[in-house]
Amino acid sequence: MSNTKATIDFSGYPAADLAPAAQNIVDSLFGNAFFPTPPFVQGTLQNKVTEFLVKLADKASRATADIIAFNIFRHELEVMLAELGSYVNNVAAGRLEVVQASGFPYYDTAHPANYAAPAAPTSVVLRHGDVPGSIVARYRPPRANSINEVQVCTGDPNVEANWAHGGLFSGGKATLSGLAIGTTIWIRIRTVGLKGVMGNWSDPAKIVVI
Repeated sequence: MSNTKATIDFSGYPAADLAPAAQNIVDSLFGNAFFPTPPFVQGTLQNKVTEFLVKLADKASRATADIIAFNIFRHELEVMLAELGSYVNNVAAGRLEVVQASGFPYYDTAHPANYAAPAAPTSVVLRHGDVPGSIVARYRPPRANSINEVQVCTGDPNVEANWAHGGLFSGGKATLSGLAIGTTIWIRIRTVGLKGVMGNWSDPAKIVVI
């Protein structure tokens, strides 16, 4: 019997990781046959995610008003995700494949909760995709049923500012497309833990896009 639950508490997510996690849900859940009657429409959550990114950028000013506005808006986004996650859990009734289809991070209730940072994925292998400008990354996450963040770098991989979010993917495979042909791409992966605790980065791997 499966005991999979969608994560509904996003309070532990770093601000920079909350928007990509929410966007993955927007892209995966709405229009999915598993979830015919979500509590609100796709545009409502998409607008909230888009505006969250604006508030996050404004917060960099460190002005008190911008910080307060960001905190209020983040709380509103977390409430929406919690409501949607509860809907997913009601529909899924513990079924792994249904929760996976929602785009939500998830965990197995049959095992004791472990809020420590997950270990770094290993065995990262990159290959060219089936279409020009695409890369397929395969890797071994610390647990099979996991959500993993992929980051890409086209500059010096030793400079943290050169890394950019590439997407959130379930399991041990990620496909990136729309990359500039002829560019040397570095890729690294980390696993999302419970309550948004982010794991350690894998060793970076590189490939030339063709």
